Amino acid sequence: MTADPQTLATYAKRAEEYADVISRAGPDADLLAFMDALPPGDAPVLDWGCGPGNSAAIMVSHEIDVDATDASPEMAAVAAGLGVDVRIEPFDALDPAPRYRGIWANFALLHAPPDVVPDLVALAGRALLPGGVLHLGMKQGSGSARDPIGRYFSYWQPDDLDRMTRAAGLTPFRTRLGEGNGLDGRIEPFVIHLSRKPA
Repeated sequence: MTADPQTLATYAKRAEEYADVISRAGPDADLLAFMDALPPGDAPVLDWGCGPGNSAAIMVSHEIDVDATDASPEMAAVAAGLGVDVRIEPFDALDPAPRYRGIWANFALLHAPPDVVPDLVALAGRALLPGGVLHLGMKQGSGSARDPIGRYFSYWQPDDLDRMTRAAGLTPFRTRLGEGNGLDGRIEPFVIHLSRKPA
């Protein structure tokens, strides 16, 4: 099981607040880079761990067919307010049959334990169509910990993400480091990582 009960409980209480913290009016540079890297075609994109649905709604506004999943019913309810239909399920419920031209996992898989994340990345690799793109947004660091409001996080370095995606048969092609403010009010470093399944 990849859904941490304490993390889900925090999001259940603060889903609307989280949406206010992370929502944006249009695509940021990372979402634009992901959309620009998608192979052509009509196949859907997966917003995997979509939270309040902001990214999914923006992609839909750019005429991209989006599937959205999240383990939090409360987050799914917020996303519904943006017109995003969310399947409520944990990460490991993803069907491995290749059907997506892109998977957007933006600050989502970091809620899974470090020993589980490589298997989830491999699952994503199987679910991508040839030429498909995987976006990973992760907190930068090592190990795992809970934040002051009880959420569980695993922390990653760019080399870790390179190794995991290569092991999943993907080719890394873009990495960006930055820092940002989260729901707990702390400013922390992060890594954005893109990889592609060979065509």
